[in-house]
Amino acid sequence: MTNDFYSLLKTFSKIRSPWLRNAGVLAFYLLRKRYVGLYLDPALTCNLKCMMCYFSSEAYRHPDRTQLALDDYHHMADAIFHRVLKLQIGCGAEPTMYKDLEQLVRIGKQYGVPYISMTTNGNLLDRRRIEALADAGLNEITLSVHGFTKSNYEYLMKHARFEVFLRLLDDLKAVKAAHPGFRLRVNYTVNEDNVEELAMLPQVFEGLKIDVLQVRPIQNLGDSAYKNFSLDKVRSCYDRVYAVLDGYRKANGTLLIFPTKENLDALTDGKTADDTSDENVQNLTYVYAKPGCLWHDDFDYRNEKFEAYCRRTGYIKALLAGVMPFARHKGGSMYKTTKALNYKVK
Repeated sequence: MTNDFYSLLKTFSKIRSPWLRNAGVLAFYLLRKRYVGLYLDPALTCNLKCMMCYFSSEAYRHPDRTQLALDDYHHMADAIFHRVLKLQIGCGAEPTMYKDLEQLVRIGKQYGVPYISMTTNGNLLDRRRIEALADAGLNEITLSVHGFTKSNYEYLMKHARFEVFLRLLDDLKAVKAAHPGFRLRVNYTVNEDNVEELAMLPQVFEGLKIDVLQVRPIQNLGDSAYKNFSLDKVRSCYDRVYAVLDGYRKANGTLLIFPTKENLDALTDGKTADDTSDENVQNLTYVYAKPGCLWHDDFDYRNEKFEAYCRRTGYIKALLAGVMPFARHKGGSMYKTTKALNYKVK
């Protein structure tokens, strides 16, 4: 069951028709199946000030230290976990700053969530804590990494230490050996300063299999200390770097999620597609949660279920809008479309 999320991702990546994708989501909803990805920030703070992240900005000099109460988390679980296919703990903040992290995983499993992942910079983890998370039911740990040399790693991930990263890789080797089903995912945000270091990945992770590797091109998503958003060098290195990563994929059975050249061109040119029905799928299956808020501000998750909220707010009309153009909500929908990245999934 834990493989279902990535199996579904690969299947959806092969479906070229946005209409079929929307129809698939509609079918999952009507058949009361799990299809939602829930992205949870249980604490709105971070131990680092990564250059490409908003935590490096002046506005986050004094971060919000609010933490999710476990009682409130239970309310969220009651409201929506029966629809959740993947729970990702850690989205825009650092989850290892949260005091009851293992409990979040354990409760998620108690509610039957089949796939639970945690995204982290890893600098506050050690073998003992990773093992505790794996024992609680964590299926996957996702490491955010932005460089494979000491100088670039510590420059782009301010306050991180490269020696801690290397030690963490050894700890992960031991945990994966003790928990054969435990997965490692690596998310690498690529820019002109770190794109060439991607070719070092097979050496840096020697002896430690990466199960899923996602390369994301940098985007200007808000205030951050890093200001070089050009992708010219990324495009010029594309074929060489992709060949190295594709070779690693073939040798290790890694799922590789990589931006297309067309996507890099679209990001550079600032173009958006006229047909937003594919983004409609993402927007209707993506749910973000943080202390005091689940999905949308008007979702009273303490007193209503996912389905009741959907009926109240026109969710079905938004789904139908992607399947039948004539069903588009004339007054506009609260389910706004967003510009989504397109990836090769292999």
